Amino acid sequence: MSAFREQFGFDRSQVNLANWLESPYSSWSFQNVPEMVPTAVVDGPSSVLLPRAIDESFLEQTFDTAQPEKRRDYLDRTFTDAFLVINKGTLISEYYRSPMNQTTRHLVFSVSKSITALLTGIVIEKYGLDITKAVSHYLPKAKASAYEDATIQDVLDMLVSVEFIEDYTLKAGVYARYRRAMLFMPPSSDELLPRENLGDFLFTLPKASGDHGRVFAYQSPNTDVLGMILEEVSQTRFPTLLSELLWKPLGAQPATVTVDGVGQSRTAGGIACTAHDLALLGELFRNSGAANGGQIVPEKWIRDIRENGNSAAWDAGDFETLFDHGRYRNKWYSDGDGAYCAIGIHGQWIYVDPASESVIVKMSCQPVASDDELDTRILVFMRDIAASLR
Repeated sequence: MSAFREQFGFDRSQVNLANWLESPYSSWSFQNVPEMVPTAVVDGPSSVLLPRAIDESFLEQTFDTAQPEKRRDYLDRTFTDAFLVINKGTLISEYYRSPMNQTTRHLVFSVSKSITALLTGIVIEKYGLDITKAVSHYLPKAKASAYEDATIQDVLDMLVSVEFIEDYTLKAGVYARYRRAMLFMPPSSDELLPRENLGDFLFTLPKASGDHGRVFAYQSPNTDVLGMILEEVSQTRFPTLLSELLWKPLGAQPATVTVDGVGQSRTAGGIACTAHDLALLGELFRNSGAANGGQIVPEKWIRDIRENGNSAAWDAGDFETLFDHGRYRNKWYSDGDGAYCAIGIHGQWIYVDPASESVIVKMSCQPVASDDELDTRILVFMRDIAASLR
């Protein structure tokens, strides 16, 4: 038996572009994205390490009196690859499932959206991006699509009225076209279909009925459009822009972002980085955009995320069961309980709780992309930890 099969239970030859997002293959592929999809490097200096004071008993403690469970047991059974708890800037608990470790990059899926939004706050200040403008003001190719008259703030807040179904189970139709365009799926066997790149695909999406700005509708293409706007305004490719304005100032380790056939970055869900670097991002958010003795993200941008967002649009949208009194602002969630979250499918989380001065990071390979039962339990778990640290 090969060492690979002994560790993962399958052979490397079994993993391909048609199944790499599925269990059990995702236990390996989420940590080895460049072997599956073209990627660009986001350079980082690897210069900042959080101070450590590990409490070995932390994961042995029980949470949830209604359904008591030991923290470590919970992590073991929920396909957790990495888990970190930071309290007042110090790493107090750390968990890795082999072969994941402190330097392993892991695909973070839609946490990429929240990272892109932090970068947007910097671009607004540095390059004068006006988020009250329509998308077509910066990207004329958006004309005649859903994005023509949507404002960039609509894009940031998932308030675009666009005909698109975000269903991760679909293997055909518009969503499959989207995944083929980003190179996450094999090309279509139908030779009559043109091969699209990501930019071509995005601006074929028509407007849905109803005005922009009224209903929260979670649509990943919005964030890919945002990435294109950032590149246009800065005249800089996204991997370089992210490296120079956020990753290097933060002191993060090198990351990657997936790209399509013409090098367009998949800013909605293609970033892979270490768990430690998600912790640094969480700390950056908790400290109002400041880190390493300087202001990296404008404080007013973080304040806008914390204080604003359309509650009525959230209540009218399709995520109301996630947070009863939630909001979504600049691609960060407010949970209605004083915490802020960046969330990706298959169990990727940054949970920031200002009241306890804590940040919790979870990277996972959950078999089901969007699992309501697991997500509800994750919130119970994280809220319990935050409460224990207050």
